[in-house]
Amino acid sequence: MRKKNLLTLTSTLLLSFTMVLSGCGNNGGNNASPSSSSPASTPAGESASPSASASSDAGEPVTLTAFLFNMDKRQALEQSFKKFTEQNPNITVDLLVNDQDYYTVLKTKIASNDMPDIVMGEYGDLLELGQAGHILDLAGDSYIGNYSEQIRSQMTTPDGKIYGIPLDISGMGIYYNKDLFKEAGIESFPKTQTELLAAIDKLKAKKISPFGLAVADGWTLAHTLFTTIAGTTDDVKTLAESAKAGQPIQSDRLKQGFKTLDAIYGNADPQAASNNYNASLSLLAQGKVAMLQQGYWAYSSITDINPDVNLGFGAIPYSDNADEAKMGVNVNVSYAITSKSAHQDAAKKLFEWLTTKEGNAIANENMKQIPAIEGVTVSSNPIADDILSYVNAQKVVPWSQVLMNGSTRVEAEAIMQGYFFKKKTADEVVSEIATSWAKK
Repeated sequence: MRKKNLLTLTSTLLLSFTMVLSGCGNNGGNNASPSSSSPASTPAGESASPSASASSDAGEPVTLTAFLFNMDKRQALEQSFKKFTEQNPNITVDLLVNDQDYYTVLKTKIASNDMPDIVMGEYGDLLELGQAGHILDLAGDSYIGNYSEQIRSQMTTPDGKIYGIPLDISGMGIYYNKDLFKEAGIESFPKTQTELLAAIDKLKAKKISPFGLAVADGWTLAHTLFTTIAGTTDDVKTLAESAKAGQPIQSDRLKQGFKTLDAIYGNADPQAASNNYNASLSLLAQGKVAMLQQGYWAYSSITDINPDVNLGFGAIPYSDNADEAKMGVNVNVSYAITSKSAHQDAAKKLFEWLTTKEGNAIANENMKQIPAIEGVTVSSNPIADDILSYVNAQKVVPWSQVLMNGSTRVEAEAIMQGYFFKKKTADEVVSEIATSWAKK
């Protein structure tokens, strides 16, 4: 596999993304660094000690428990953490992974005083946990300076706190099988709804199932709603602030966007209702469906199933205006340290390593991700190249779900399963998600 330095492209991504989002971290649109106690002047990628007290675990055997939800990255994460342990023999990391009802289980752990050392989540999830006192504010830790100012602005809360560290930047769109597209006579990925519907007709004429879908895993359907919300507005942050204030989020563009959802849901493979996430990836990898809406994080699992699958990645069209077809690009999920962890210093040592160029490169190379730390070089692949082509063309939008709290994201799963089974209308979906978004 050829090597490509993603530094220049990542820098472009950070610049254009920050301009679009004006501060995903709800910090008033300012690209400000964290609180003044954070050493933002630390050069990106340099090794910086977490804090003066971080050496308390030195020499003592420590096992960190990390409760995560990315099942498809488990092996790659374990490999990465083993590299960390090779350099820090006294610290090992055990992974507890739950892709089903993660936040429900996490809340149960909180209630039963059974918190792990490390958890993960989107910005909104970690903000909720941080404000409730369940995870640590990392803004004063020196390794935060390994991130660029643009990335820090996306991590920082309005009051200058940072509750988690991201390892990578990711995209959400539609995977498509180039060989099946060619067989059906489709020359390029659709840029409009009309083109998408025409492509679906061509695929069906060749008896090719247009879409894979994983209805059994409600979070995958929730993501189809989140991308529709983000892809049909010019300012996701303003929309989020309006929603949190109890204002309706319905618009003509959003109504139009649901036609894309209907095209996906109505042209899925026959087993869509019972498929889970892994089954949908297998269908795409094996060429049994032509398209699948998913995030970049799925790529490594898809190629593990079939290394030779010939895929592209396109922005989801929500209208007949090709200029509005933009890729959803964002800092990916972040890792946080729980406030009741007995091994906070060891966890911070792990976080320090993950934010150096060496540690970030190892983790992202193993997981086939786009690094969040500038200057990190990892192997290129066609899907990363497609995502970055949208970035370079400044045709990206941020994710909407990172501006929601965890309960809203969970409620969206059942809401969208109801929509798939035609138990809810589009208007009901929009009304219910807006009501959930407004909850404090």
